[in-house]
Amino acid sequence: MRCFHFSARVALAGLVAFSASDAAAQITEFDLEVVASPALDGREFGGIGTYERLRGIVRGAVDPEDRRNRDIVNIDRASRNADGLVEYRATVEIYRPVNMSKWNGAIFHTVSNRGGAGAAEPALLARGFAFVRIGWQGDLEPTESNIVAYLPIATNGERPVTAPALEEFIFNDAESTSRGRLTYPAAMPEPSGGMLSVRAHQTAPRSAPSDLNWRYVTNREIEIDRPNGYDSGAIYEFIYEARDPIVLGLGFAAMRDAIAFLRYERQDASGNANPLEKDGLTRTAISLGISQSGRMLRDFVYQGFNEDTQGRIVFDGVHPNIAGSRKTFTNYQFGQPGRWQKQHEDHVYPGDQFPFTYTTLTDSLSGRTDGLLARCADTGTCPKVIHSDGEAELWQARASLVVTDPAGKHIELPDSVRVFLLSGTQHGGGPGVHTGTPRAGICQHPNNPLDLGQIRTALSVALHEWVADGTPPPASRFPTVANGGLVAARGLKFPAIPGSTYNGSVNPLHLNDHRSIPPMRGAAYPVLVGRIDNDGNMTNGVRHPNLAAPVGTHTGWNLRRDGYAPNQQCGGTGSFFPFEPTASERASSGDPRLSFEERYADHATYVTAVQRAAEQLVAKRLLLAEHVEVIVERAATSRISSQN
Repeated sequence: MRCFHFSARVALAGLVAFSASDAAAQITEFDLEVVASPALDGREFGGIGTYERLRGIVRGAVDPEDRRNRDIVNIDRASRNADGLVEYRATVEIYRPVNMSKWNGAIFHTVSNRGGAGAAEPALLARGFAFVRIGWQGDLEPTESNIVAYLPIATNGERPVTAPALEEFIFNDAESTSRGRLTYPAAMPEPSGGMLSVRAHQTAPRSAPSDLNWRYVTNREIEIDRPNGYDSGAIYEFIYEARDPIVLGLGFAAMRDAIAFLRYERQDASGNANPLEKDGLTRTAISLGISQSGRMLRDFVYQGFNEDTQGRIVFDGVHPNIAGSRKTFTNYQFGQPGRWQKQHEDHVYPGDQFPFTYTTLTDSLSGRTDGLLARCADTGTCPKVIHSDGEAELWQARASLVVTDPAGKHIELPDSVRVFLLSGTQHGGGPGVHTGTPRAGICQHPNNPLDLGQIRTALSVALHEWVADGTPPPASRFPTVANGGLVAARGLKFPAIPGSTYNGSVNPLHLNDHRSIPPMRGAAYPVLVGRIDNDGNMTNGVRHPNLAAPVGTHTGWNLRRDGYAPNQQCGGTGSFFPFEPTASERASSGDPRLSFEERYADHATYVTAVQRAAEQLVAKRLLLAEHVEVIVERAATSRISSQN
C-alpha cells in the first residue's frame, strides 16, 4: 500500500515580536435578539428566577499579519476585504437571567460539540451564570438550532487549493453496499481520482482485494461494495485529491474574539450593545469543554488563543473534560475536527501527538520541548485549569500521559493545574441507573451506567470559585506512577466474571509522521491504566458514591462483538457486570466477587452506604449538596437483582 506524500505545513510557528500598533478590534457586529423569554419552559432556578435565550450571528474581521493570527493555517490564502482583513461569522447563543441584577457577573462558556447546543446544568443556572456558546467548527452544515462557524475557503488566487486527504469509514452495518460522505469535494471525481483499501482492524495490513469496488456518487460522496471476508467493523481508508480547504483555525479566533468582546467591550462597531453589560462588564469567564470540546479547549490554550488581540486574557479558567491527552485535527489544511483517535476508529489522524500535558517537557521520541501552557506562559495569559477524565480515557484516550512524561515517568504539574480522574466511568458517563440491556449495539457487554456529570459540575463550580475569589480547588485526585495508581494493562488481573471477556486492550500511541498519508508510524509511547481491586473496580481517583458502594463492576473499556471487528475496543463505552444478588447464586454461577447480600446486611444498609459516600464527596467539594438527594433516591428505588 503506497503513501501519498506532501509538504507539511506547520500549524504552530515561532512567536513574533508584538507592538501595540498590531492590536485591533476583531468584532465588527455582535447582533443578537431575544428568541425566548422566559426560556427553558419558564422554569425558575433558585433565587435567580427565570432565564431568557438570545441567539444571533457575530461577525469578525481579523488581521492576518497580527502575530496572534499568523499561525492560522491558510489564513494567507483567504480572501480579504477592502481593509486587508479576513472576515468570518459564527453563531452565538446566550442564556442570561431575565432579571440581570441576579447575574453573578460570570460567563460560563461551553464549547459546542459538533454543533450541538447542549443543556445547561440546573445547579449552575441556580448560581446565576450567563451561559454562552459560540460557533467554532467550520465544516458543519448550519441548521436553525446548531452552533456553527462560517469560515472562508482557501484559494490560490483564481485556482482552487488541492492536496491529498484521507477519509476513514467504518459502517457497522450489514449492507453489501454503503455510502461514505467526503469532508471536502474531490478535485477529480473520476475512477482514477482516489485509492481505497480495507483492513479488518488497525494493526491488520491494508488490502485492495479484487472485489473491493467503489465509485463516486458525487464529488462529496462515494459508494463502496463490501468485499468477501470482511465484517461490519472493517476499516475502509479512502485517499483522494481534495479541494477547497476551509480555514478552520479561524474557529479558534471566533471563540477568542467573541468572548473578549463580551468581557471587555460595551458595544460593537455598529452600535449594538454588549448583551452582558449590566452595571459593569463581565468579571470572570470560564469555559467547559466535553469530549471533542475538551480536546478543542486544550488546543485553544495550546495554540495561544487565550490571549486576545489587545493582549488580554480570554478565559480565566478552563475545564477540559474527557479529552484525555489529545488535542484536535482542526488548525490544519483539510482538517477534520470531528475525528477522535480511538483504538479501532480514527486512529491515524493528527491531533494526538506531543505535547500531552500542561508541564513543559522534552519528548525523547520527537526531540521537541513543549507543553500546553508554553505559549500562554510567554504572554501571561494562562488560565487556571481543572482537567477531568473518566476511566475510559485511561484505556481509550491515553490519559496517563497527562500525568507522566513521554517515557512514562511521574511528573509534577504547574500550581495552576488540577487533574481529576472520575473512576469507573465510560466516556461521557452513563444515565446513573442500569437499564438491564444485555448489550449495547455492537458491544459485547452492557454499557456502564455510572454517572460522570455530577462530579464534573462540582469541579466546574470549584473552578469558578478559584478564579472569582481565589478559593483553592480540591487537590488533584488522579492515579499516578508515584502513588501506584497507574499500571500496565498487561499486568492487570481482572476477575474471571462469568460472561465477561477481558483482553487488556488499550488505545496505543506512536510517534506518527503525518507528512505522509497514511502516516509513517514510529516508536510507541507508554499508555498506563488504573489499578483495580478484587472486584475489577478502580481504586484511585474520585469514586462516585455508586462506585464507593458498588452493586457491580464498572469499567472504562468494552469490546466489539462478533461481526463488528470482534474484541477490538468498543469506542467510548465501558462495561457493567452486576454482582449476583445472593451467595447461593454466586456459587452457582462461579462468580469470584462477593454477592450483594454478602456486602450489605439489607437494602437499607446499601442506601446508607451510598449516602455516606455522597456526603464525604460534598465535604471535599467534589459533589454538590443538591445532587446527594438524587443519588440517594436512585439507590433507594433501585432493584437489586441479576439485571441491576
